[in-house]
Formats: sequence, structure tokens, C-alpha cells
Amino acid sequence: MKFGLHLPQLGRAASPDRIMACAVHAEDLGFDDVWVSEHIAVPLSIDGMPSFFPEPVPLLSIAAAVTSSVGLGTSVLVPAYRNPMQFGKQWATLDWVAPGRTILGVGAGWLEEEFAACGVSMARRGERLDDYIRGWRVLWSGGTEFESRHFSFTGVRVNPQPRSHVPIWIGGSSAGALRRAAWCEGWHPTWSPIEVFLERLAGLHEKMDRLERPHEEVTVSVHMEVTIGGLPYSGWSTVGDGYGDRQPVTGSVEEVAAIIAEYRDAGLDHVLMTPVVKGAEAWDDMAESLGAVMQILRGHELGSRGAAEVARCTRSDISRWWLRTLRL
Repeated sequence: MKFGLHLPQLGRAASPDRIMACAVHAEDLGFDDVWVSEHIAVPLSIDGMPSFFPEPVPLLSIAAAVTSSVGLGTSVLVPAYRNPMQFGKQWATLDWVAPGRTILGVGAGWLEEEFAACGVSMARRGERLDDYIRGWRVLWSGGTEFESRHFSFTGVRVNPQPRSHVPIWIGGSSAGALRRAAWCEGWHPTWSPIEVFLERLAGLHEKMDRLERPHEEVTVSVHMEVTIGGLPYSGWSTVGDGYGDRQPVTGSVEEVAAIIAEYRDAGLDHVLMTPVVKGAEAWDDMAESLGAVMQILRGHELGSRGAAEVARCTRSDISRWWLRTLRL
């Protein structure tokens, strides 16, 4: 199983220096990848959604500059808001700067006001995303021609190309998102109760079976808001996914590890953990705690520790485990 950490992107406390420092910290802690999200135009009618929301690709670029191995992902970006040719080159350049480290998480979009602000119709947005992805695949493999309803080109070439195949992960859990994820490289929905996750995962596998694709060819990931110790939830992440009031995963280090272990045993390959905190010091503390969660789960994989046993661990057990890991 792999583990991602969402960088502290939102709000006016965010800064380039802070993004770079946190990316380095995440790499030092052993996270596999770091992530950012996006909203281009935040409607005034939505209470609680931060309007200070820096663009994802520049943030990943500065994170790439100060790290050497950690992956760089978007959770998720809405390509419909962008010119597909320009963005295809932009992302190829990011992968050229950080070879083989990028994960392009994309979604069809949901926010009508944002589509309007960007001058793009919401109609056929799923088809538009399909066209963009297929066009990028042609561009990124050196192709010079592609034709579709929403993205076409002929007699042109884009360089630099990505240094390696760019994995595209699909956000969302609608029927369209599952269909799309079945032919891409990853499925990346928001966190949901285990029984809902299992139902949606079965739907993904059914669509993959129709394509005769082995299930292991698609990485199954969730974007999970997490708070250690029960910090009051701000409510922002309840906006926008259409699946109801999504509270964060909350508990002690060992309790959160046990919850994620249940999803892992059900078929989860990757978890993106977003610290639900306020302030830089609280974020740093939470990153350390989530690093401990990650190490417990990695220890389980190496040492065959069951989820029930993880849940029974004491705080001193966790501390000893974490300190021992840091010494390795």
C-alpha cells in the first residue's frame, strides 16, 4: 500500500516557502507522494470554501524543485477549465522536470458557477474529459494527429514529452467516473463508509471485466480527510462531492491506522491523507502523526500484524515503533 499527503495549499497562511518545506518534510517522513487540489473561481454563494486557492501545477513545480523522489499529484484537477493543448504541454513539462513522478488526477467537474466563470458549458463534460485524456495520450506518445468533438489537432508536435507514461487517476464515483477509471490508471474518489466503498469498487471491477483488464492495472485510491485527536471539523470538505456530509476520519494514531487497514484489506492500494487542522504548527504535528499511521500499516505489511492488533496498540507502542523506524 502507498501513502500520500496533501500539502497545506488553502488559505492565506499558505506560501511558496511553506509548500516547499512541507514537501521536503513529507519526503523525509517517507510518504510516497504529495498532492494539491484546485478550484479556479470560488462562488461567493458557497459558505466556507476558501477563495485563496493557488493553482496546482505551479505548486507542484516548486515542490519538485526541492524534492528528489516523492510523487506529485492533483486531487483533482478539472481539465474542462483549460485549453487541452496548452495543458497537455504544461503537464508534459512538469513530468520532464520531475521525471516519472507525476500523477494526473482529473475529474469531469461539478460546480456550475465555476464552469460559467471559465466560459465553458457543463454539457457533455464527461465526453469532454474522455476526449482530452485520449488526445493527451496521442500527444505524449509523439503523435501528430487526433480528432474528437472537444479536442482535435493535426500536423503538430509537442515537446518536451513526459519522461515516462503519465498515470491518470479519475476522481469521483459516478457511473461515468467508474467507466472512465476502468480504462485509465487509477480511481481516486473521496472517502466513504466501507460498505459504500465496496459497492463502488465492485462497480469499477465490473466495468474493468467488460474491458478484459486485470483489476490490478487500476490503482484504487481514496482522498481521506483525517484528524488525530478530534479537532473540530471546519465543514469545508462537505462541499461538492454530492455524496452527503463527509466527516473526516478521526481518532488516535492507532485507531486511524485500523480504519485504513480495513479499507486496505477490502482492496485499497493508496490513501491520500489530508490533515484537517488550522495553523502551521498543527499541520506539522499532524504530518508527524500521519507518518506514524503510515509506518504502522507498513509494519503490518512486513510483519503480518492484523488490523485488530493494530487497534489494540497503546500510545507507547506507537511511539516506540515510530522512533525505531526513524533510526533505520
